[in-house]
Amino acid sequence: MKQRCLVFLIALFMTLTACGGRLPSPSRSQKAINHYFHKYAKKYPDTVYGQNKVKEIQVEKQTEIRKHYATVEAYVILGDGSLRKINATLSKGPFGWKFVSWEDNTGL
Repeated sequence: MKQRCLVFLIALFMTLTACGGRLPSPSRSQKAINHYFHKYAKKYPDTVYGQNKVKEIQVEKQTEIRKHYATVEAYVILGDGSLRKINATLSKGPFGWKFVSWEDNTGL
């Protein structure tokens, strides 16, 4: 009886711990978004993000879309002090979280 209870508790513990950690840390989200906009500014220098370099990223909210995909609501602070709100999608690959897509929600 004790062995059954012990096996059940171990299985329950392993199940609960396996479900955790399905979102990137806010610092990892900031790094991924900052890295993307650095490349974006070089590729499209005529845009707002190309003319005013990204100074800071502030993550407001992160939610899981499905396993290995998360959406991040963040504020992008540009070099001239203007503020842009974006929604970014990150995916978890074999080497960590990477940037997938984004949309500008400043006007919403």
